[in-house]
Parts: sequence; structure tokens; C-alpha cells
Amino acid sequence: MVGDTIAGTRVGVRHTRRRYAATLAALIAASAMVAGCTTSTAGPGVTTTATSGSSTATTTPTATATSTPSATTAPTAAYPADVPAEARANTPAGAIAFAKHFFGQVNKAYTTPQAGLIAPLSASSCKTCATFEGNAQKYVDLHQRHSMEPVRLIEVALAKDTPPTATQTVDVLFQQRPSQILQSDGSIVETLKDRQILFAVDLNWSDASWLASSIQVRQG
Repeated sequence: MVGDTIAGTRVGVRHTRRRYAATLAALIAASAMVAGCTTSTAGPGVTTTATSGSSTATTTPTATATSTPSATTAPTAAYPADVPAEARANTPAGAIAFAKHFFGQVNKAYTTPQAGLIAPLSASSCKTCATFEGNAQKYVDLHQRHSMEPVRLIEVALAKDTPPTATQTVDVLFQQRPSQILQSDGSIVETLKDRQILFAVDLNWSDASWLASSIQVRQG
């Protein structure tokens, strides 16, 4: 089985993570998922509007400022209610189900597009998760989307080298499909390269739920 192959070849060698230290920001985001995106000094996907007023009293004037996030800014939300029951179990099977759900949300975020789907499933330590969320926000802001789900899961299996910083590590082998990034008028911005990537996804069990704490490349 493919799952046995994943768990039995590169899983037991921790140094492969150091060898393939590049994250998704280098493999997917840089390869096309963020093609055509721009960054603002206020940070990706954040629009702030400041208004100020002066006091009419004879004392020193004071200024007030209000920050208005754009309608598409990812909210700080509670743990999503749509996480399936099987992905909420503190078991090996639950960890696998959560990993599948996580990448399903990446697909949804990129094709809809929609921000705020990935961040609630991620720990603050997960830089690759932040890249996923940032990409989704940029697509929303730039009115772009993927023509098809860019990630097709091939095999999801438990790893045998879970680090002490995680509760469980899941190996996720997937195909990065040759999805096209489309502008709202249908014009093609970029086309992804068809490739296979093997990720080690570290999960932590916290507050009766799973969170992705790290996503690193084993092979890509």
C-alpha cells in the first residue's frame, strides 16, 4: 500500500526534514499560488482607515483613531463548527481525518476564494499555515481564484517520527495539480506545475481539538 510506503521509507529519518527544510511558501506559493499577488505596507489583506478629530476644549487637543478591516480580512474565530466529528477525535484516525480536512479547506480557500478558513485550524507556530491563509487573502483581495482544486490527496498516513513538540505527525502525499489562477474576468494569470509533494504535518491536541503546528517538506 502507498500508505505503508510513506510510513516506512522517509518517515523514520528525522534529518530529511532538515534536508527538505523549504516550506510551502517556497514550493507552492512561489511556484504559482501567489503569482501576480502584491503586498501592502499594512500587511496582506488588511485595509485600515484612520479618522481623527480635535478636542474643542482649550486643553491639549487629542486625536482618536479607528481601524476598519476590509470585509475580506480573516476573522479571529472560534474553532470551526464544520470540522467533521471524525476529525475531532484524539486518536490516530482522528489525526488523519483532520489532516484531510485541513487540505480540503486549503482547496476551498483557493477556489472560492475565501479567507479565514485555514487560520482557525492552525497554531501560531505554523508558518506554512500562515502562508496558506495569506495566499487565500491575497486571492480575495486581487479577485483571483484557482480553476480547480490545486491539491489532490494521494495518501495520508501516520508517521513514525513524531517530534516531542507535537502530539502526532501525519505524512501527506499529494499531487499539486496544474490548476490555473484566473482573474475575475476569466483571464489566466498563471498555471501551476504538476508535481507530487510529501509533507510531514505536525499536529497538536489542545482544548479538545487538533491544530496544525508545523508543515514541512519531506520530499518535493
